[in-house]
Amino acid sequence: MRLSARVTLWKASRPALWLGCLLIITLDLGWIFLKFPMAARNRSFTTATLPVDHVPVLILGAGVLPDREPTRVLESRLEIGLQLFQEGKGGWFLVSGDNRAANYNEPKAMRKWLMKHGVPPERVVSDFGGRRTYDSLKRAQAVFGVTRVIIVTSDFHLARALFLARHLGLDAYGVPAVTGGNGPGRRGWSWLREFVARHLAAWDAWFPPATMLGPRESTPDDPLSPAAPARTEP
Repeated sequence: MRLSARVTLWKASRPALWLGCLLIITLDLGWIFLKFPMAARNRSFTTATLPVDHVPVLILGAGVLPDREPTRVLESRLEIGLQLFQEGKGGWFLVSGDNRAANYNEPKAMRKWLMKHGVPPERVVSDFGGRRTYDSLKRAQAVFGVTRVIIVTSDFHLARALFLARHLGLDAYGVPAVTGGNGPGRRGWSWLREFVARHLAAWDAWFPPATMLGPRESTPDDPLSPAAPARTEP
């Protein structure tokens, strides 16, 4: 085929190619921004409307500062969890996150914050293997024996967490934490990151990753078990 003919063919096919790309993008955006909220429909509540009592509260990690204190995003989640506990809707806490280094330990920072605000230590169980949302939920189910749970995380993250919880067969209720004071740029970045993360979550649902599990660990819900699980903090 002559070069001029190839150029003519390319020019003629460009509208169809652009239309195809636009259709794919539209379908993708529609799926991402409809499928995930649908999973959260009738499962997302405020602290006032949550219809359950004395249910484990899973707080998902969200960063630790250099002084080993929770970031503002994580602190907003802890504040919601604490309110649920004080109102009797949360029975105990499962704090799940990353502990990638000696000076970076999300579960330890969350446990310290909750105890500082009056939560008995035997009511806070730490999961140090929750490096991803899928891992936190899978380990809550398989390692800690949780079947019914209140998920507390940021508003932009909640639909994804509930989508994965539903896929895993967890009876999950979500309460979002609205993080203010970060400015529109910070929240815009959070939503952009969430857009990418929802694609990864869909992939995890279709092709479950290898999650680091382990033996069953005791919790305050276990019959004939002490309220405080025997566990050494790293």
